[in-house]
Amino acid sequence: MTMTNMQPCIAAKVDTVPVPMKRRRRTVNRDTVRPEGKTALLAQAEQTRTELRNALVSINTLVKGIKAQKQQDRLLRNTMDSLRKLSIV
Repeated sequence: MTMTNMQPCIAAKVDTVPVPMKRRRRTVNRDTVRPEGKTALLAQAEQTRTELRNALVSINTLVKGIKAQKQQDRLLRNTMDSLRKLSIV
């Protein structure tokens, strides 16, 4: 292969892509939060935790009730199928 048969290499134009700047974390200056503010935040956090626990208890009760209902429906369906096979119903 001779050099005359080769295509000249043309540098492709490369578009520059802007690099996003790193986001700085927002930090709270501990000196700017007053002690009474910390107490209020702690009380709010404890109240939220209590509410979440109560919600979890309610959800677990609902799930148990739904599972019990499904089991009862399945038992009733199986009983009816068995009775149909025996031609009683």
